[in-house]
Amino acid sequence: MEATRNDARRGRPGLALAAPAAAALAGIAAEWLDFRALRWPILALMVAGAAATTGAVAGGRGGWRAFGIAVVTGVLAWALAQCVYVIIHVARGGVFDVSRGPEAQWAQALVLIAAHGVALGLPTGVAAGVLLQGFGVWQGRSRS
Repeated sequence: MEATRNDARRGRPGLALAAPAAAALAGIAAEWLDFRALRWPILALMVAGAAATTGAVAGGRGGWRAFGIAVVTGVLAWALAQCVYVIIHVARGGVFDVSRGPEAQWAQALVLIAAHGVALGLPTGVAAGVLLQGFGVWQGRSRS
C-alpha cells in the first residue's frame, strides 16, 4: 500500500503546485480584470487547483483526510490569492479605504485576506473535496 501511494506522489509532483499557481493567477486577475465578469472561471480555476493539490498531497486516496486537506487547501489558496492581490495593489499605489487613513491600510488588507480565505476558501475547499470524493467513487467503480 505504501509503495502505491509513493508511486502516485512521484508521478504527479507538479500537481502539488496547482493551488498556489491558481492562487497567483486569481490574485493577479483581481487587480487587473473585472472579477464580477470572470467569477465563474476564476472559481472553477481555484476549485481545480485545490483538487489537484489535494490529490497530489493525499496520494490519490479519498476519505475524510483528503476532504479535510481539500478544505484547508481551499482556504489557504484564497488567502494566498488575496496576498498576491494586496501586494500588487499596494505596489501600484492603491489604497483600500482612504477615509480611515493610512494607518488602517494594513489592518484592512489583513481583514481582506482573512475574509476571502474564509468566505471563498471554505466553499472552494468543500467543492474540491466533494469533487475528489466523487472522482474516487467513480475511479473505484471503474476498476471492478
